[in-house]
Amino acid sequence: MPARIPLDPKLRAQFDNTPNDERSKAELDAWWDHPYGVTREDGTIAVRCLDGGAWDRSTSYGIAPDYEAACALAAAKLADWLRMRERPSFMIDEKVMIVRMAQRPDQSQTLICEFDTSEEAAAYMAEHYGKA
Repeated sequence: MPARIPLDPKLRAQFDNTPNDERSKAELDAWWDHPYGVTREDGTIAVRCLDGGAWDRSTSYGIAPDYEAACALAAAKLADWLRMRERPSFMIDEKVMIVRMAQRPDQSQTLICEFDTSEEAAAYMAEHYGKA
């Protein structure tokens, strides 16, 4: 059974009109990677999550016909997003770096390793993380 999501939570004014890097730590702690549902006029539920998919608002995960389906949709979409967001990526500067991007706006990226060539970095990624 998927986790239960909050339904129609009280969010501050302009919640979906605020750059993520301007949000307070308390707001990030409360809502980052925590999906929620908003009941629409027709009774369906819009599932949303503040997860970095958009730089200034929560991400739309889609519309569900009822609460059970909304919880399942939230769990599936968040899991997919976390897998993608946590996957290391390449960054090229003086060296070729493999980094894990910041997982929240109040965190920094993590350097995993550095290589002299993109071929070495690609081989490392394939060995440790598989194909994209």
